[in-house]
Amino acid sequence: MNIDNRYDFCKTIEELKFTDLGTDSITYAKYDLIDTLGVSIAGASAPGINDLLGVYTSVGGDRQSTVFAKNIKLPSIHAAMINGAMAHALDFDDTLDFAGNIHVGASLIPATLAMSDQVGGVSGKDLLTAIVAGMEVSCRLAEIAYKDVGWHRTSAFGIFGATVAVCKILGLEAELIREALGIALSLASGTRQCIVDGALTKRLQAGFAASHAVTAALYAKAGLTGALDPFWGKYGFFEMYQGGGYDKSNTLETFGQKYLMTSLSFKPYPCGRPTHKFVLAAIKACEQLSYKQLDPEDIATVMVKCNVQTYERHKLNSDPQNVPQNQIEAQFHVGFLIASSLVNGQFGLKELNSLEHGTVAKILNNFMWEPTREAFAGDKIGVLEVQTTKGEKCTVDITESSVAQCSSTVGQLVISKFESCTQYATANTKSTQVDGLIDIIGEIESMQNSLEITDRVLTVN
Repeated sequence: MNIDNRYDFCKTIEELKFTDLGTDSITYAKYDLIDTLGVSIAGASAPGINDLLGVYTSVGGDRQSTVFAKNIKLPSIHAAMINGAMAHALDFDDTLDFAGNIHVGASLIPATLAMSDQVGGVSGKDLLTAIVAGMEVSCRLAEIAYKDVGWHRTSAFGIFGATVAVCKILGLEAELIREALGIALSLASGTRQCIVDGALTKRLQAGFAASHAVTAALYAKAGLTGALDPFWGKYGFFEMYQGGGYDKSNTLETFGQKYLMTSLSFKPYPCGRPTHKFVLAAIKACEQLSYKQLDPEDIATVMVKCNVQTYERHKLNSDPQNVPQNQIEAQFHVGFLIASSLVNGQFGLKELNSLEHGTVAKILNNFMWEPTREAFAGDKIGVLEVQTTKGEKCTVDITESSVAQCSSTVGQLVISKFESCTQYATANTKSTQVDGLIDIIGEIESMQNSLEITDRVLTVN
């Protein structure tokens, strides 16, 4: 297969129209738009966001694009950067569970809306078409790369889908879409070391991908050129970034025939998606304690007995000897997540900030792992054992399937989550700005100008 044939998908993207989209892909694009705006609004006050805003407001520039919830407009490249960081700040954004847990919307939605603002707004149909095209590219690339080598896929892979979406907003032809992807190759970056170190670059990397996507598309439109074979070339993305650890038979030539993006999940808890099964097990254990008329104060020890594979995946971020010191570390520390969920009977944005809670700290200090090579396999990866000072023990199975999402309930999850995010951002006061936004996006096909969305999220108070 020659190079040109492998990039025929760029022509498909150029020609993609709203009428080509299936019902499911349209629905999931709406879900992702609602979900990403909600978690961005909630993340607007997260550590690092105001510092980032200060950097870019000091730089100045044309008031092209909305910065979510900050009552300010900045150049599109800068707005995409800040909004992308907001969207990923709480680790509450969408996830493709089976392809390295890439978060697609955190870079794509901010980039797409920033460029839509810059061009004066686009129709709802054109906005959705761009979102679907970009989401699908990000998902497909993540699926192709079966080997995990440590990239933060939200950033390193997400830039390409975001670039495609921006190209669609700009109406670029196939050759320029390919040029933009080649330019994006030179900008693709982001590893998971920031997660291990609890660094703010974890959230910034989503912003980098959003901002660089806008840059790549604008550069291509201006006539600048990028690598002609950005994905499969000798020094292209998969050979260099994956060390050959990718499915060479899987290309994007079937783009548009079936949409992988409809497999996205939307997080019910603001923490790393692979940790959700522990949170759910802890919530069930809390219910058992309550039934037995026991209090979290009665908890003596908490143990996760699990297979070695599960332990190896989480031990670096969840060492019982290393108590999380900040929000980023807390979002990946299994011991903290279990402790907070046991105390509160739930885990949401408020519970994410319970590091200083005395009972949570006490339980966390008595958390331990017990990995085994024999006992667990398949869906059941372990058990959570909670021992109390009164001799009672609660045991809950930890399973992968426990957090699987049913397509029939995703819509309600997204709506209720959006409402909780805006309530968190406004301290439970009603926001006239975001009021009705769910209905607007629900009927986005009839929307004449995307500014109807971005003007509503300019401020939330």
